[in-house]
Amino acid sequence: MRKILKAAIVLVLLVFVAACVSEKPISEVPGELPATGLSRMMESERVLLVNTMSNIECMDHRIPGSLCLPCEEVGEKLGRLAGDKEAPVVFYCESERCYRSCLAAADARKLGYQKVYTLKGGLVGWKEAGYGTESPDRIPRQAVFSVRPSEAVSWIAKKKDVLILDIRSRDIFNQGHIQGAVNIPMHELHKRYGDIPQNRRIVVVDQNGYRSFLAASYLSRKGFGDVVRLLGGMDRWNQYQAVNKSGGKT
Repeated sequence: MRKILKAAIVLVLLVFVAACVSEKPISEVPGELPATGLSRMMESERVLLVNTMSNIECMDHRIPGSLCLPCEEVGEKLGRLAGDKEAPVVFYCESERCYRSCLAAADARKLGYQKVYTLKGGLVGWKEAGYGTESPDRIPRQAVFSVRPSEAVSWIAKKKDVLILDIRSRDIFNQGHIQGAVNIPMHELHKRYGDIPQNRRIVVVDQNGYRSFLAASYLSRKGFGDVVRLLGGMDRWNQYQAVNKSGGKT
């Protein structure tokens, strides 16, 4: 009986995550709250609201009163930060297509939290509904040059003094990355930027080109003088490599 119950719990979690990571709009996701529903909940009871992006992104823009807890650290730290497993916990990230809140919610359910929710549409959905945000530590936006994969390949081939900085999570980085790249995940960048040499050109790489702009702006604020970003991230890089191998043109 216990084996059957455990199997059922695992199945529910898999369905929950699968629904969240789908690229198609989902009309009903288990535990999903629209912005208006979250607002009403916050008015009537004490809610732990968790921003699952990096500390840099969370401090730059978030729903007022949010806890900054990166998706990668929920399993390890949530239990210490929220002891009451009967109280509602709501996770959110940047947008409707961002699956980080869903992964965090799945981890919370595994830890035994009873009232676990995700915010429909993420931070974008919250703002579109007319609700405000706060910026405890806004990152000044910089003019960041975007390098195409073909240009990055040329720089590397000519052995220019370039550091490829991959800010994706460690697990995803290990699945495949640009040869010679250094991995400092975005959620660790605010603690580890001191490990990056100041005397090299830095090419910031993410998955699809969305997070690298803020990361590059952050590094510029920290005094790094030559920071660029890979246009389109690893998605664009992989496309370029595939076309190049087939003899096509980009």
